[in-house]
Amino acid sequence: MKAAKVIDPARAEDRSRAWFGATVTIADEDDNQRVLTLVGDDEAEAGAGRVGWNAPIARALRGATVGDLRRVVLPAGEKEYEVMAVTYPTD
Repeated sequence: MKAAKVIDPARAEDRSRAWFGATVTIADEDDNQRVLTLVGDDEAEAGAGRVGWNAPIARALRGATVGDLRRVVLPAGEKEYEVMAVTYPTD
């Protein structure tokens, strides 16, 4: 665990992009919106909108900014989402 780093999402340097701790609003092709927070895998809870960092949708959203289109391969097939908003907690 020497390489482990504590990351405080409130102190994210580039708040325009989705990284660990970001809350991301996405819309699918039918304009259905979802709000997801990118969290550690051990904190994931799909029903509460907390998606583990290594989940397929979280991997697709890494580094995304508003207006980006991201494709995700899910068990039900491939879906495309547009990033509508990226926010971070405040200090």
